[in-house]
Amino acid sequence: MSRAPSEIRKEARRLFLSGTMDTNSEIASLLKVKPHTIGKWRKEEGWDEMWRKAERHHAEGNARAIYSRAVRTNQTHLKLWDVLLTQLAETLTHPDPAKVKMLDTHASIIERGQKGQRLGRGLNLEGETEEKIRAEANAATRKLIDLFIDIVKECVPDEETQDRIGQRILAAVPRQAGVGAADEGEPGDNGSAG
Repeated sequence: MSRAPSEIRKEARRLFLSGTMDTNSEIASLLKVKPHTIGKWRKEEGWDEMWRKAERHHAEGNARAIYSRAVRTNQTHLKLWDVLLTQLAETLTHPDPAKVKMLDTHASIIERGQKGQRLGRGLNLEGETEEKIRAEANAATRKLIDLFIDIVKECVPDEETQDRIGQRILAAVPRQAGVGAADEGEPGDNGSAG
């Protein structure tokens, strides 16, 4: 028993937007329809635009999560130093060499522990993370691509040319950076992109 066309279309959209399959050919082969049909649906429903928006939202969310995690780590570290400095201030008003030595030992332990935590969480000792830098770069790349595609849509009156330019842009950017490589030059596809 074959599925209704609307179910096939929904499944094709799901496969593309989930990143399970990148190309019209792959989706068409699995669902037993023509690549041109997938390209038509993709253009009509704006799948590439949906993908770009979802990736931009995802990249910005990752950057926020990384920043929040770093802030929480820093807050915890500041609380530890606060306690230590309070005890040190008390010791200065009532000098006790044994307590000063103990506080010095505690400070060394806290410092080593913090370094380990920061490195274990992907933070460098200056507060930046490779993951944060990558997420911010991906978000910036997404914004540039979106801006460029919007400018093309404004300045190029021919929709077919717009689609070809959009397709080339999306194909040039690796999927992990936020967009999918699309089918170029598939038979019957007309380079459809959103």
